This record gives sequence, C-alpha cells and structure tokens, in this order.
Amino acid sequence: MPASLTLRQALKEWLLPRKWQHELRINRSILVNGKYLSYNNPIHNGDQIDLTLETEVKEQHYLPNPKITCQIVAENADLVIINKPGGLKTHPNRPDENGTAFNQLAAYLQTPPLMLHRLDMLTSGLLMAAKDPLVIPPLERQLAAKTMERFYMAVTEFDPKLPLSGTIQGPIGLDPSDKRKRMVRPDGLPAVTHYEIVQHNDQFALVKLSLETGRTHQLRVHLASYGMAILGDPLYSTRAASRMYLHAYKLKYCLPFNWKFNTVEIPVPPEFQALTD
Repeated sequence: MPASLTLRQALKEWLLPRKWQHELRINRSILVNGKYLSYNNPIHNGDQIDLTLETEVKEQHYLPNPKITCQIVAENADLVIINKPGGLKTHPNRPDENGTAFNQLAAYLQTPPLMLHRLDMLTSGLLMAAKDPLVIPPLERQLAAKTMERFYMAVTEFDPKLPLSGTIQGPIGLDPSDKRKRMVRPDGLPAVTHYEIVQHNDQFALVKLSLETGRTHQLRVHLASYGMAILGDPLYSTRAASRMYLHAYKLKYCLPFNWKFNTVEIPVPPEFQALTD
C-alpha cells in the first residue's frame, strides 16, 4: 500500500464508485480495525478494512451446463478466469440457451457469474468473470482506464510492405452492406490497436496484439483494413481455415482492493506457430 493514504484516498485508489463511497460514509458501514473512522483519517499497512454495502445486483438467470469444456486458469474468492475454446459463445441470448461459457460457469460456480468482458465466439483464450458484485466497478473502471491490459496472438496474411510493428488507429462503425460486420469509417468510434509481427514466412505472420479500446470486432476489422486479415475469419478474410486464428493469451489487471498487479498467461495453440515457421 502507498504510504500516508487517508481512507478517502484509499477508496479512490481502489476505484470505488462515488455513490458507493457516499453510501459507506452515510451508513457508517466502513470499519477500520472494527471501528468507524472519518474519511480524512490515515490508514496504515496491516489495517483491516471491512466494507458493507446494500446494493441490488441484477442477476442473470440462465440454465447451467454441467458439461464444462472451459479450462479454469486462475481463481480466487472474487474472480475466476477461464480459457474459452474457439467456437463457444461467451453469453446466451435466450433463457433456454445453455451452450455458452456463461452456462458452464453457472454450473461450476453454482451461481450466475458476473461477466467482465466478452470474446467473439470464434476467438479462444482468457475470459474473466467475477463472483462478488463488489469487485465489478473497480474492474470495469480498469477496463475503461486501460489499466487492465489484454493481449492476443493472431495468424494473419503477411504483407512484406508493412512495418513489422506499429499502431492502427481507425474509427470503427457499422458496415451498411452487412449488419453482422463492422468497418473503418470516419464517423465510427475511436479505436486503437498495437501490433507486432513476431515471426513470418512468405504467406502468414504470427502477430502479437494489444488493445487500447474495445470496439466490436476491433482486432478483426483493424487487421483486415491493413491487408492482414486473420486466417479463418469468416467475415473479414477470404482464406478459409479449420478455425479463426485469434487467441487471447495474456491478461494483466490489478487485484480489487489491492495495489498488486497480476498477470495471467496461457500458451498460444501450437498450430499458430506451425503455420508461420
């Protein structure tokens, strides 16, 4: 913990919403070592801070699916991070649908998960869900402030004329010719993607990607706009493949109510490297 923080400063550092800070103060439901203190009081390493909030959480009740194909990669009392297979949707669209990562987590946790973000159905890799609603706002604010970092690997077409690393900045909006698709267009929402070609051959490149923004299909659209369409992408590539070669392999985030950053990383599927050797 940083030195010489007041209780108010700690709540701000923890990214707690102002509404919740106000509720804790009005209800005197924040205790430091078992006692209520005003927000101007300093806190110290080793202090125990207890928060009690009466917040309504709108739970999403969908059918649990006990056939779990997602690998549990990391888990604590607040969070669970899974490795989602490609081809599995993140979230159901209908109450009678149960073939998604959400349904599998509902069975594993025996309670509805609180999804922090999504992956396209054809994208594999790391997906985070919360168990405790108290950690949702701090983590959502990390996503908004870009302090939560998400890293991907993709296999794309290789263009020798392009720099081996760079930044793609192209506003993304709807494609009027196909309601399923997005495109780079001047009136779209700002979007920024960083890329680095790790290795390549004459046909394909293995590309490391990181997001500054999180627009729908952002990586797929940005890469296609640069002539680097992702192999197997059914919407933005003309090259068919057995899967879409996009994988979320690393996630860096700050543990809620802590100042410790945590990094979770999983292997990139071996076929990604094999195609670009």
